[in-house]
Amino acid sequence: MNNYDVPILPSEMRYWIMMGCALFMGWIFIKCFDKVSVENRDYYLKRLGFAIVAIQIFLPAYTILNPDQTLSFHRSLPLHFCGLNFWLLALNCFIRNRKLFVYTFFTSLLGGFYSLLTPLLTVGDSPFVMIHYSLVHTGLFVIPIVMIRIYGMRLKSFDWLRSYLFAAVISTLMVFINGFINLFESPDGVLANYMFVSEAPHVTNPFLFPSLGWPLYIVPLHFAFLLHMLVVNMIYRAREVVPIVDKLRIWQ
Repeated sequence: MNNYDVPILPSEMRYWIMMGCALFMGWIFIKCFDKVSVENRDYYLKRLGFAIVAIQIFLPAYTILNPDQTLSFHRSLPLHFCGLNFWLLALNCFIRNRKLFVYTFFTSLLGGFYSLLTPLLTVGDSPFVMIHYSLVHTGLFVIPIVMIRIYGMRLKSFDWLRSYLFAAVISTLMVFINGFINLFESPDGVLANYMFVSEAPHVTNPFLFPSLGWPLYIVPLHFAFLLHMLVVNMIYRAREVVPIVDKLRIWQ
């Protein structure tokens, strides 16, 4: 039976192994795409899309085939921000849509970064699940960077705010989706808590205040998310070489 919602703490050696592997894999990934020739870029981007799909299919298949794992609609669906974003990244490897990139850039970058800093394995901590977790969240952090560096994706004015509003709508809808799923009894007795909008996750985060109770604990997270998006946008503007729109202020 699964051990759900397992935090990986900095006091554990496996935490630092995961961090080291994520940094190394991310660096290698970016450097490899830097060396891809112009005529082969589309080909390798599509191969990356197929690789993401294979990674996403692996965990459900592993859960079904492993007798010690339980496939649960309450926990195994790709409805967390990170799972949803990874599928959207795969889609964008084939269609290269700028509007889709805007959403995945901010939420993937921030979600991947903080998920690696404070790992919470929602479906157990077997070695294969940990490897899958590391691959997914490293990909969330580095693939948007590659899309900017190699494939010319750019942000327009106030795209960071549009991305936040879209994420806010999706997370609000997830409250009702969690409620609908929880109408059906789980074989393991766990409740659906996708995007952690029904119950605060059991991780240490300076912006998380579980004592506020539901739904108030979500409010500081929204402010933190909005602030982080603004900071990421300012860093992007400071380093941008060819902006889509001229004369943009750094906070736009």
